[in-house]
Amino acid sequence: MNVCWKVRNLSYVKKQILRKLHVKFMSNSNVIERGNSMSDITFKGIHCSRLGLEVMDTERPLFGEFSDSYIKLPKVNGSIVISDNSESDIEIRIQFLLTPLAGKTYYDACRALRGYFKSAQKEHLIFDEDSKYAYMAKFISSEDFERIVNEGLFWATFRCSPDMVAL
Repeated sequence: MNVCWKVRNLSYVKKQILRKLHVKFMSNSNVIERGNSMSDITFKGIHCSRLGLEVMDTERPLFGEFSDSYIKLPKVNGSIVISDNSESDIEIRIQFLLTPLAGKTYYDACRALRGYFKSAQKEHLIFDEDSKYAYMAKFISSEDFERIVNEGLFWATFRCSPDMVAL
């Protein structure tokens, strides 16, 4: 039996059914199977699968906001640009599906996520599909604890340096 729903619109019941059936997820008319189309991540040297996490979606901007200044002069159309090629940090959002490891509850899995995501400084964030480069990233936010426990699907946001570093 092949059951497909768009991942972002899954209700709690549908997610439970999908977990039990281990079916494929449909997103943008491409079937996503674990390890094929969607790339998982490694953060702080620990692969997300070791905590029961699977990456479902990502939002990665190509550039940070440039620090250019614009000056509008009277009686002149447009503005003058004072160029500053420095970029601000970027925010990368990653949607995870949490499946507790064997013998663990969703509450146990959520408590383990605190240690995984928490860091005092920026750490390497590596996408499996682009494993020769890393973002220097610090986790900054996620969904409410109850939502993660009830739905298993949540967004995590990382603040990253705009340029990737070669590993």
